[in-house]
Amino acid sequence: KAFDGSINRGAYSFCMCPGGQIVPASTNPNEICVNGMSFSRRDSQFANSALVVTLSQNNIETDPVLQPYHEQHGVLAGLEFQKDMERRASIMGGNSDTNGGFTVPVQRLTDFCNEKSSGGGSSTPLSSSYRLGVKSAPCHELYPPALTTALRNAVVTHFNEHQMPGFLCDEGLLHGVETRTSSPLRISRDG
Repeated sequence: KAFDGSINRGAYSFCMCPGGQIVPASTNPNEICVNGMSFSRRDSQFANSALVVTLSQNNIETDPVLQPYHEQHGVLAGLEFQKDMERRASIMGGNSDTNGGFTVPVQRLTDFCNEKSSGGGSSTPLSSSYRLGVKSAPCHELYPPALTTALRNAVVTHFNEHQMPGFLCDEGLLHGVETRTSSPLRISRDG
């Protein structure tokens, strides 16, 4: 569990890909979503995994993150939240309605935890397996503050050097966003 400032949320590392590659998973040119994979040889210099903070369908009406979406979109709140985060990632990556690019916003994980910019100009490039382009951006400002706090709490408390050696380091690069680890919409069926 990770504390977001008011409640505990589930937070975990998901789908570790040794020798991995980050690939686009977007379905709309104005939204950015990424996913990770490994080729069969797993011989890339990179490894990747998703960092996930849970939002529950069970408390969609009272969760301070989802409540505004629920008020506007009802049962489609989770889907609208997902689209909103993907649009924000696209804008943060420097993409616009006119260029429809797939540049991904990135930030060093250590800088994310310290809420500071990673730089990334031509003198200090941020190396990534994502081939369509990355842009240094303040990913700590991408998500609502409660989710950023929970993710930071999880990384510092549970993904630290003692429990996951080498995970939290200057070479670790956070890419925004992977929002499709599970469905944002639940359809109940009669038994």
